[in-house]
Amino acid sequence: MIMRRVALLAALVAAGGPALGQQEGATDIAPALRSAASAYRAGDLASAEVAFRSLAQGNADAEAWLGAVLLDRGLNREGLRHIQRAADAGSSEGQHRLALVYAEGLAGTPRNDARAVELFEKAASAGHFRAQLNLGILYLRGQGVARDPVQARAWLEKAAATGEPQALYALGRALSESDGTVGTDPVRAADLFRKAAEKGHMLAGLRYGLALSEGVGIKRDTVAAQRWLMKVRENGVPEAALALGDMAARTPASRDKAYNEKIVQSALSWYQSAADGGVPSAQFKLANAHFAGVGVPRDPMQAMLWYSRAAQQGLPQAQHALGIMLIGGVAGSADPVEGYKWLLLAEKAGNPDSRAVREKTAEQLSAKDRRQAEGLAQRFTPTLERPIDDGVTRPSAPAAPADR
Repeated sequence: MIMRRVALLAALVAAGGPALGQQEGATDIAPALRSAASAYRAGDLASAEVAFRSLAQGNADAEAWLGAVLLDRGLNREGLRHIQRAADAGSSEGQHRLALVYAEGLAGTPRNDARAVELFEKAASAGHFRAQLNLGILYLRGQGVARDPVQARAWLEKAAATGEPQALYALGRALSESDGTVGTDPVRAADLFRKAAEKGHMLAGLRYGLALSEGVGIKRDTVAAQRWLMKVRENGVPEAALALGDMAARTPASRDKAYNEKIVQSALSWYQSAADGGVPSAQFKLANAHFAGVGVPRDPMQAMLWYSRAAQQGLPQAQHALGIMLIGGVAGSADPVEGYKWLLLAEKAGNPDSRAVREKTAEQLSAKDRRQAEGLAQRFTPTLERPIDDGVTRPSAPAAPADR
């Protein structure tokens, strides 16, 4: 393979599980509330508040929406009061909104995952689409409840029956994962990603493009894969550029040297795009190219820069490479304390080669330097350049009106 020296890992940024669904569709909004909800989504909080206030008397769902509007306006006490009252009145919308408050710890409310699950379950049992989606996601992640892929899939199936793209995507993600208790279903997952992508869900488009490129759950079709991945990249998902780079890098080597060089440059161009977009795996691959001089002049300083960016985001392979460079002074003065710190972090994250290198390095450090490095490692917190959740990471409050 022409890009062997670039250490192609095929590792896209992995997400921890679907993010809680916040966007409302017509399927879960009563007709009488849709006009006010549309004003809310459009960012017209004043009109939305007036409309929901006029409807809230005797309509607990409208009161829950009013509470959400007030929270967005920063009127936390009044907003929480309306949401709590709606939930107490049995409104599934109120229960869902209150669950989101507890799931994220909004408006000064202490986070309480178990309480969030309880409220999501009440709303989900009443047929609330987003509550079904969110409850399934929490079961999938084991957040506030014991992880249960079977329960997760059951609730996500209910949500996906609405045809909402986020629910289709979340169910596809759940069917792509296995923990030994349930198997994967790559065929159905690919179909769900396709359906969600065709409805404009770009992260589903990324997953569908990957399935097409790798022939997972669907017949391999590199032309269709490239078409989808290009569309996804153009819509602001840099992981698609990483996938396109990997596709180029997997192109079999030819006897035509000019053709091989063109393929290398294509892969590097995509990796550069993804790296600039903050994707740590692309930054690592680009660093490898600069370090080895593949497709670009050998430049240890550039390699160290990209390893550092990926390492700061928590990528173990980059932390390992950066640690070795710092210990050996490959790109300048050696810094064994900082290098040892990165090796500790890489080892803790499970990088298989870091322990042996770290133990050998420890023999050359004083006890004081080792303690200093250990303290630095304990205080390290990854700094993300962009969310690594591919849209599926953590609970969050309802999206800002401008984003709905």
